[in-house]
Amino acid sequence: MLKYGEPPDVTVNRRRTGGVHVSSTVPLTHLDEKTIRSIINEYGMHNADVLFRDDVTMDQFIDVLDRNKSYVPMLILLNKVDLVDEAYLEEMKKQLPEFIPISADKKLNIDNLKETIFENLNLVRVYLKPQGRKADMNDPLVIKKGSTVIDACDKLHKEFVKNFRHAKIWGTSVKFPGQKVGPDHVLEDEDVLRIILKK
Repeated sequence: MLKYGEPPDVTVNRRRTGGVHVSSTVPLTHLDEKTIRSIINEYGMHNADVLFRDDVTMDQFIDVLDRNKSYVPMLILLNKVDLVDEAYLEEMKKQLPEFIPISADKKLNIDNLKETIFENLNLVRVYLKPQGRKADMNDPLVIKKGSTVIDACDKLHKEFVKNFRHAKIWGTSVKFPGQKVGPDHVLEDEDVLRIILKK
């Protein structure tokens, strides 16, 4: 299913010969093969492989070929849900299946909204544990998803990178609590990190 704010998953690869080949991993409800070939030909492509992984409209397919659209991540919120009945919410779910119902006044679903925003930013929280002390669970280091231990060291202080020895991790990215890891270990959300430096 095509998500709001994301580009359609359509691949067009030009070839030297062989004509236009169209394939799809989903049923195409807006375009038929004749229309696809016609649009491709309008763009001066007479030999290409076209693969649809999303059910797109004609306009969306043209946008793929033009490459002139910017897609930005977005969330659809429906505020004041405390003032509407359940039937209205069900109808909205049919029209906008990915919306987040909230009530700012009544503080309904605000925690879910915050978590969804955080997840869509592709960030992770890493809690730091200095030697001999408890981890500070109130003030995490926030880094990009996919960051490594050495990336975290670099964000903290350049000397940490230079003097890095190893690290210990408590959390979902390791097999057991306090596991010793190297600089290339990928951190996950809410890992606890202790950095051990050379003396």
